[in-house]
Amino acid sequence: MSKKSLLTVFACSTLLLTACGQTATETIYDHLEEAAEIENEGFNEQQQPLIDAEEKEAELYQQIVELDMDSFDEIVSLSDEALASVEERRELIASEKESIEDGYSEFEKAVSNFEELEEEELTNRANEMQEAMDNRYESYQALYTVYERSLDLDQQLYDMLKDEELDVDTLTAHIEETNGVYQERDEATNQFNEYTDAYNDAKEAFYEASDLEVRFE
Repeated sequence: MSKKSLLTVFACSTLLLTACGQTATETIYDHLEEAAEIENEGFNEQQQPLIDAEEKEAELYQQIVELDMDSFDEIVSLSDEALASVEERRELIASEKESIEDGYSEFEKAVSNFEELEEEELTNRANEMQEAMDNRYESYQALYTVYERSLDLDQQLYDMLKDEELDVDTLTAHIEETNGVYQERDEATNQFNEYTDAYNDAKEAFYEASDLEVRFE
């Protein structure tokens, strides 16, 4: 039932050389890279467990549909195991959302220094970076909303499977609805990843236009 989803993370960079004293671009750099570190740390902690849980649920679902009503007790047991996994994913996605929001808050600290930039090109690059980040942040909120919907539908599915009186038409309709939301989730994930790539490109362009010597990783 469930599908894998892997989000694109921020690209990190290393400042090779700084001048004496902290310039506006160096202060912005510090906040941008701190934002990247906050997010990437959160993704590293949450993404693989999320994928593992989804794969586990897919295996459980396959086991369930291969059983008949003579094995109803086993169906209930497997469904309960899948429900526990859904709750685990709910906690993981909430933690992932928190890391996104913490990273965005750190990014806003960089934005507060944009007005100190003196070169027009650098200001333009900074504004493009901010637009890309805002698009990315909004797209994640949309992704989170649809992911929550998919979790609710998965939970409903496994609760339904524990009903001995469940009819095939009801189950089929629910599965079709769930698959539709999975498709929306895949599209939202792709949109988020595109905005992440756009932000990474905008950040790299900002660094290249600045007086910073940065190595991109």
